[in-house]
Amino acid sequence: MNVLKLQLLTFLSASLLACAPAQAATYRWVDQNGKVQYGDVMPPSQTGHTVLDKQGRVIKEVKRASQITEERERQAEAAARQEAEKRKQVDLIRRDRALLATYSNEKEIELARDRAIELENLNIRGLQTRMDAAAAKLSYANSNLARFRNAGKASPAGYTQMRDEAQRELALISESMRLRTKAIEDLHTRYEEDTKRYLELKSIKR
Repeated sequence: MNVLKLQLLTFLSASLLACAPAQAATYRWVDQNGKVQYGDVMPPSQTGHTVLDKQGRVIKEVKRASQITEERERQAEAAARQEAEKRKQVDLIRRDRALLATYSNEKEIELARDRAIELENLNIRGLQTRMDAAAAKLSYANSNLARFRNAGKASPAGYTQMRDEAQRELALISESMRLRTKAIEDLHTRYEEDTKRYLELKSIKR
């Protein structure tokens, strides 16, 4: 009988221990003042926190919504950088193939550069002709406006309009010439880079 009671008590004790609530978790979080806090109960407004076991080891990490957003943004930026690098490599391969397929030697690259620059110089000469005409038109309008002004007479509207049109045209032509000059500089740089890369590729193939 005593043995049965002992076995029954042992069974009941084991059952009670199994049904007893687990040890309350310990939480660690950073409050609004930036200080690390510990407790058995999480503040209702706190989202990000760490769950610790009895020995203080991390068993779970709950990130704040802002942390999740930041991590997603970092991942998106990393993916964008990888994609940009991939496109760069593809463009480089395409450029290398085009160089080798287009030119047989370095001299051909120089000739292509000279032809491209000559086209830009033709554009500049055409713009210079237009600029000279616009400058003559402006001078003619200004001289007539000055003549009427010196005579104390009202200047005809036609000369004022001619002056304004000539000034606008000169401004537009000047900007076009600046762009064409910049294009020539870019051509020198581009073909210099093409020549350098072409020679590198040729040396590798040898």
